[in-house]
Amino acid sequence: MTRFEPVDRARLTPEHQALYDVVRSNRPKLVGPFSVLMHNPPLADAVNGVVDAIRKNGKLEKRLYELVVLITVRHAASAYAWAVHDPLGRAAGLSGEVVDAIKAKRTPPFQKTDEKVIYNAVTELLTTNKISDAAYQALVDRFGLSDSIEIITCVGLYCMVGNVINAFEVPTPNGEKPF
Repeated sequence: MTRFEPVDRARLTPEHQALYDVVRSNRPKLVGPFSVLMHNPPLADAVNGVVDAIRKNGKLEKRLYELVVLITVRHAASAYAWAVHDPLGRAAGLSGEVVDAIKAKRTPPFQKTDEKVIYNAVTELLTTNKISDAAYQALVDRFGLSDSIEIITCVGLYCMVGNVINAFEVPTPNGEKPF
């Protein structure tokens, strides 16, 4: 059971109805973290802007974006986000072995160096709140400063998303219990 009521679009101001429509434009219905965030439209607008900057307009290859998301939402134990992004990650080109290992909280058997570099940096950040000089340098050497900023910002975004999902007990799309 969730801890909030669905947003009633008809009860929103015209400005917030327009935002509701923008947020919902890429979703069949208002679900997930935005089903909570739309109760605070200015915050929903800001978060949607960050999501668009990274997910839609970011330079990171979708396979790598989904890798960052999966590592982060698994760390957060965010069942809703995992249920949504597991199939997206596989469809974007992550191997089943990598996705399954992340889900099981094991180090994946990486075949691709770019995935390993991201995994090392993101995992260090999530477990120690820092990135070692070696992991940082490997990240910047492989992706450059701008894309490294995008990767780390994506971690922060999905930590926030995971916290919203968990705190407000947002149910998985189809009742999944991934962990």
